[in-house]
Amino acid sequence: MKNFLILALYAYFVVDYVSVNSPSLAADQVSKQSDAFQRGLSALKENRPEDALVEFTAAEREYPDNARIRSFRGILLAQLGKNAEAAAEYQEAIRLDPLLEDAYRNLGFLRWTEHQLATAREPLQHAVKLSPDDSFAHYYLGRVELDAQRYEQAFLELELSRQPLPAEAGFLIQATTGYIALGRLENARQSLEQLTNLPLSDAQSIQVASLLLSIHENRPAINVMQKLNKRHSPAQSTWAQFDLALAYLLAGHYDTATEKALVYLETVRRPAGSESPEGAQAWSLIGIAYAHLNQGEQSVNALRQAAAFAPGEEEYLLNLTRELMELNRYPEAVTAVQGGLAANPRSYALHLRLGAAYLAAGRYAEAEKVFRGLVAAGDPLPTGYIGLAQVLLRTGQAEEAATVLADAEKKLGRKFLISYFRGLALARAAKPAEALSAFQQAVQLDPNNAEAHLNSGKSQFTLGHVNEAIAELQEALRLDPANPQAKRLLSQAYRRAGDAKNAAKYAQASSETPVAPVGELIGDFFVPQWQVPPDSGEK
Repeated sequence: MKNFLILALYAYFVVDYVSVNSPSLAADQVSKQSDAFQRGLSALKENRPEDALVEFTAAEREYPDNARIRSFRGILLAQLGKNAEAAAEYQEAIRLDPLLEDAYRNLGFLRWTEHQLATAREPLQHAVKLSPDDSFAHYYLGRVELDAQRYEQAFLELELSRQPLPAEAGFLIQATTGYIALGRLENARQSLEQLTNLPLSDAQSIQVASLLLSIHENRPAINVMQKLNKRHSPAQSTWAQFDLALAYLLAGHYDTATEKALVYLETVRRPAGSESPEGAQAWSLIGIAYAHLNQGEQSVNALRQAAAFAPGEEEYLLNLTRELMELNRYPEAVTAVQGGLAANPRSYALHLRLGAAYLAAGRYAEAEKVFRGLVAAGDPLPTGYIGLAQVLLRTGQAEEAATVLADAEKKLGRKFLISYFRGLALARAAKPAEALSAFQQAVQLDPNNAEAHLNSGKSQFTLGHVNEAIAELQEALRLDPANPQAKRLLSQAYRRAGDAKNAAKYAQASSETPVAPVGELIGDFFVPQWQVPPDSGEK
């Protein structure tokens, strides 16, 4: 890439040099007076950078105020790996001629190669401002933004560059990640199709499979993982077996995931009674797969094994207690968390899970004590406040719940869950106007949340704002077409508005949605990570 840039800049330099109107010395004047400059150009053309550097150094001594000579000497220094000297030359060129666009571009390129993204961005932005048609400046600014995961700006700059994008695995993986983040799934699929036809390192194969799984291209992802497994012997690379099992889990093939993980366990089996991280990860994977297959007892047994193999790792205990709570086995969940806290008393996640287990079991006094402890300790997340508010709502203390959440917002800023639960608390406290304000804030923070629109509409209806209520409830129904409560409330709103036809259309009985879903405090399973060694099989 560097050699390509140098040759391109050489052509640009020779063609453009004579037409530049700047404090730099004109090229024809240099050519008449500096044999060193001419010899440097010849050496550069012949790809003799060391000789070119010697000649340009001599030319610079003759013309120390020539910004272009300094910029070009910087290119040669960079090619020879003398980055600090190269940067100094570019910066001096910029000082001598603040309008010398190629010095900004060269400095930005150098900083990009050093992975100094912030210091690369500024000179490249200056370069494209001075020369909006400079394709190289746009291209490398795009690469900087891609590395910084500023994907919208990255693709804009790359498109403005009109440069062909490299068909390299590393670049395509970055680009695909960006396309997925922006929802450009067709572009992502095209990049992934290119990637599956390229030679990939082990780590790149895992990245490609993970990207395919993230957009539900499960069959191609499994194909990538099967291909990866074929080039490794099971005895020497057990990680490849595990990663294949994990791919099947993430693809939703739970039976096959279990089967592959059990085979992996046989491969890494140690003497009875010994513990291993490998065994913990495998049993965790198996337990998650059984949970998805609705085989609760087998899931619990597998997750107990995982927790026993790695007692110091809280995610295995969290997976176990999640499944126990899913099966309404709350006393067992409480006991399991208490055991984990005895070994790891400072674990935030385990304290939170203990509060959630007490809440789900209806042991409100114990739950309140746990959540108040988290809040008093300065919980950096909304979760402890939400848990405490749920306890207070369950025990008829709605106004205090609203106060707790108002305090949380002061400390943590505006968060969707804080606004949403505060709205529920205020509605329960018979303060519909304040509840509406909280729900409207929740809608602003998450416009695609059906429950926020539903409760906003319900508050509008309570306040007699029928048309506004209908608009919010229609939006809730658009986001969640099967929501029975939205239909029931819409029927009532249309009836009050005198629209009998729509009132009849949406009329159907429904029960109130539970105010405080414990699931907000539980979360999903902690899925094991890929085991591929970072430098494994690099091509």
